[in-house]
Amino acid sequence: TQECLPNFNKVSEQKYMIEKHSNIRQMTRSAQPLIHCITNPISIHDCANIILAAGGRPIMAEHPAEVAEITSHSQALALNLGNITDARMESMPKSLETASRLHIPVMLDLVGTACSNLRYEFAQKLMSIHMPKLLKGNMSELLAMSGQTAHAIGIDAGTQDVLTNDNRSRLKDLFQKKAAQWNTTLLITGKEDMVISANECAFITNGTSSMSQITGTGCMLGMICATYLAVADPFTAALSAATEFGIAGEKAEKNSSGPGSFQIELFDQFYKLTEQDINSSQKVLFAK
Repeated sequence: TQECLPNFNKVSEQKYMIEKHSNIRQMTRSAQPLIHCITNPISIHDCANIILAAGGRPIMAEHPAEVAEITSHSQALALNLGNITDARMESMPKSLETASRLHIPVMLDLVGTACSNLRYEFAQKLMSIHMPKLLKGNMSELLAMSGQTAHAIGIDAGTQDVLTNDNRSRLKDLFQKKAAQWNTTLLITGKEDMVISANECAFITNGTSSMSQITGTGCMLGMICATYLAVADPFTAALSAATEFGIAGEKAEKNSSGPGSFQIELFDQFYKLTEQDINSSQKVLFAK
């Protein structure tokens, strides 16, 4: 609760949040940015559709011979390390180099970097080519990328890595230093999400456990981030994406009877979110 967190503030940022959310959704739907996604086949269909629901236009090209050209026409690049293959390991650096040259914002989803040395080392390679504007991952993945001990269970964060009131300040300090060192913004997902830049930090508790009962919600969140990244700064893009998707999950749970209907409702509720929905349902704490 807020009473347990004396170093964080919600009320003073309420107006800021409402305006930012409203503006980013309007700007995205007006601009209809083209989002180049190089992602895994497990969630690729849902990733494309959530970009459409957010107001963007997806293109899911991954052939090494065309990705640089596709990226050059895009307004944002989304890279997802899930179910990585040789083809995508060849394509991602090419797209990243193009994005760097043309100043196209990039979101990198660090799927599996806490459980796979291959993905960990590949992520390090990508970050050395060009640092993405936004790095997304669960707590275990971001701890691993920060050189800390992590306790991942497959692609999921381990229970030992969960954010608590006891470790909150320590993790905030750790990740703000990494964000400053890397010159990027971090979105750390979990039951409670963290959005951290060198100078800003927010905690988001919107969402529901039902979102973990269907495949691909983490990947979809990354794609919303990338879509918003085309029209907004990284901190605002990540904060808006995580808050809105969490609210959509809460509303979807109330209107569904199981994972199948929940998945359908999740798309519909995210698409239909209004400023009033966000205003009345957001659960965000800002670090002072």
